[in-house]
Amino acid sequence: PCFPPDWTSFKVHYRYRETVYHITVTQTRGAKAGTTITVDGLEQDDLGIPLADDRNEHSVTVNIVQGS
Repeated sequence: PCFPPDWTSFKVHYRYRETVYHITVTQTRGAKAGTTITVDGLEQDDLGIPLADDRNEHSVTVNIVQGS
């Protein structure tokens, strides 16, 4: 999905069964385009967010760098 280029970030609080994921998405400009995703501080090589119904809260960061 795309979001307006003037947005620098937004947050989503996503509930998966009894588990809450706090997702922060940031968008910046840089020399090299790319996306990284971390879940509870661990980078996800497959760019996915593994969902687990463990009744804990999880922190997710999605960094999107738009090439200039």
